[in-house]
Amino acid sequence: MNYDWIKTRAQFDEERTAVIDPLKGTEWTFQELNIRAENLANHLQEQGVKKGDVIGIFSPNDVAVLDLLFAAFKLGAVYFPMNWRLKPNEIESVIADSGVQVIFYAKRHLSSLEGIADEKLHMDIDSSEYDELVNPKKHKPFKSVDVERDDLACLMYTSGTTALPKGVMFTYESFTSNAINSILTYRVNSNFSTVVSLPMFHVFGFNDLTIPLLMAGGKLVLHRYFEGEQFNDLMAQYKPNYLTLIPTMYYALLIAPNFNPKDFENIDFLVQGGSAPLPGVQKKFESMGLNIINGYGLTEAPLGLVNTPENSVKKPMSIGKPVMYVDICLLDEEHNEVEVGEIGELAIKGKQVTPGYWNKPDATKASFHNGYFLTGDLACIDEDGDVFIVDRKKELIITGGENVLPSEVETILSEHPLVAQCVVVGFESEKFGEVVTAGVLLTENDPDYEEKLDAHMREHLASYKVPKLYLQVTKMPLTSTSKPDKLEVKKMMNKKADQLNRD
Repeated sequence: MNYDWIKTRAQFDEERTAVIDPLKGTEWTFQELNIRAENLANHLQEQGVKKGDVIGIFSPNDVAVLDLLFAAFKLGAVYFPMNWRLKPNEIESVIADSGVQVIFYAKRHLSSLEGIADEKLHMDIDSSEYDELVNPKKHKPFKSVDVERDDLACLMYTSGTTALPKGVMFTYESFTSNAINSILTYRVNSNFSTVVSLPMFHVFGFNDLTIPLLMAGGKLVLHRYFEGEQFNDLMAQYKPNYLTLIPTMYYALLIAPNFNPKDFENIDFLVQGGSAPLPGVQKKFESMGLNIINGYGLTEAPLGLVNTPENSVKKPMSIGKPVMYVDICLLDEEHNEVEVGEIGELAIKGKQVTPGYWNKPDATKASFHNGYFLTGDLACIDEDGDVFIVDRKKELIITGGENVLPSEVETILSEHPLVAQCVVVGFESEKFGEVVTAGVLLTENDPDYEEKLDAHMREHLASYKVPKLYLQVTKMPLTSTSKPDKLEVKKMMNKKADQLNRD
């Protein structure tokens, strides 16, 4: 079957810009994207790459990421975008586990690949050699390989926040089904344009944003590395009508000195996901007449649920309802469905869901129940059928025999005007097993912030839920996928506790 959709897109579309790279000053049409991929596919075939081989890229947001994806689809090879933000031992583990044969890389990140066999490191994507190889003015046609819908198309590794990253498999059907579902859900068409600043090595920025817009004939502006002030400049210059970011990124835009509400006048959709919404950010955009809608997905199960602009006004914390062709259920510890209003683990079924983990049959088996993928997220459903994420199952804090959901504490803490962002984590205690603690990024310096926050929390929560220790941070530590890094916050909390004990 033919899954070489960029070739079809190029054949059916007029000559117009598909991808803009402001940093490099380049623009590419759909036709040029297809030619670049055909040139690259020919080169890889000459290097001995064949159907089923794994080919990787270690790069920030760049057109080369698309070159390699489309070349892989033409070859029937397995596309492997690598997370360059991982730690050295994690990078080594995913390279060894994946069996990748060829790695394209950005020279700036080459030092992170030290110790990797030289024969795997193929070419610098920012080099003149690479530009010449894919040059669309020197077209070398390529006949696409036939593939089956359940053939492996892509490997994406989890962020490895609690263990070494696992390889999430996508078949051609699951990969393209997610793109089609995203197009249907957000009504994406050729008039859509966006700035892609989410990392393209991750599902949220790639499967849920980049690929659907290109498949529908839209336009992408590439932002190599996210930075709030730069992003605002791109907003002013290109005026996109569709944005997908994580909450901390929206916050960075708002606090940048060049933020201008007028640059958002073209926006039709503001989407966020990846971590819990920030109430202060939501309220600021509401004051501009814009509602940020919550989307839900994870590496193993991209876009699964979405709120609507109208419903986000009434229920700003909800992730909405399942999108087309997706089923969900909430399960208790015995895998029985819970009642409306009760908390259970969110399980999801759909064609976009991974068939499992690469080389890990036991982990795959443990992650499914009756065809549903067990997300590890605790959630509840209200009487209208709207879903609310409560917390990660593994992050539940048990203190003195009582269960505490970090998200509940974070919600109350975020309501205080001194708190710009917060993370609640469990801290080991000989007396209680765990105690509730909070890392906070403040809106302003206040020497009495702990007393003020404590009074606020005691007014709204049971005493066992109130943080026993606060840690002020000047910058919230983030994971490789730009989510608040709870493990790092725990380490910082340990240091503060040790210091307090010494004092």
